[in-house]
Amino acid sequence: SRSSTFLSCMAMEHRRGLLLVTLLGVVGRAHGFFRGDPVQTFKRMQFQGKRTMWSDVLVGQGPLYAVDRSVELNYPYNDIAASDTLKMQLAYDHEKFSSEWITISDGTGNRLDVLTVELIYSGNEIHEIHHKFKYKHVEPHEPHPDRITVEYHWISEADTDTRMGLDFLFAAGCCITVLVVFVTSSDNGDLSAKRAIVVPEYDNPEARKPKIKKFLLFDKESEATGGRVIADNDTESAVSSVEEDGLRARKAADETRPSDPKKGE
Repeated sequence: SRSSTFLSCMAMEHRRGLLLVTLLGVVGRAHGFFRGDPVQTFKRMQFQGKRTMWSDVLVGQGPLYAVDRSVELNYPYNDIAASDTLKMQLAYDHEKFSSEWITISDGTGNRLDVLTVELIYSGNEIHEIHHKFKYKHVEPHEPHPDRITVEYHWISEADTDTRMGLDFLFAAGCCITVLVVFVTSSDNGDLSAKRAIVVPEYDNPEARKPKIKKFLLFDKESEATGGRVIADNDTESAVSSVEEDGLRARKAADETRPSDPKKGE
């Protein structure tokens, strides 16, 4: 008996769990849209300093989720004078989004010809709604029309993100290219400067010719010791006066030395 009671309790809990899951699924679907679902839309008018109450827009005149289309939107027309300003306001998706007061006619001949409604969405949710207006000029005495053309245009946020991503990649590529060119030119300048420091010929074209910095003149005598330096191009002078005096003294000694008698015989 206990086991049967336990099994019956488990079965009841299981049914309750299934019911809860079903209810959650229904609630989740109620808060989301599928393609072609009508989006609840309201409108109200303003004229002669008065405003009407919100009223439903017919499904045939309102937006359908993720479906582009053009419709004729009717609005109440109560013999408003042509010189009066007529405005309208729209609200969508249980009044989550609403437009500003849209001027349908300003009473001076400027009238709304086409109203474009851009609905940005992703998945099963609407994120933003924007309105664009196209006006035309008519005779000021013409009565107000009782309908306007409305174009519903749906924009997927994924497409917007893709476009923004491509623009970002293009801009980043341009920045990287400019940076690489700048770094390369800077490196070339630094390398040229280093070469100019190490090898002066890179910095001064006239210095490319070979130069003889120093040469020595040697006396022919004392070749065993490599001779004596008697001049160089740095000083461009002769041997020192001391060396000259030594040469003269040795020459005078050679002249006064007596000749060998054996050579005379």
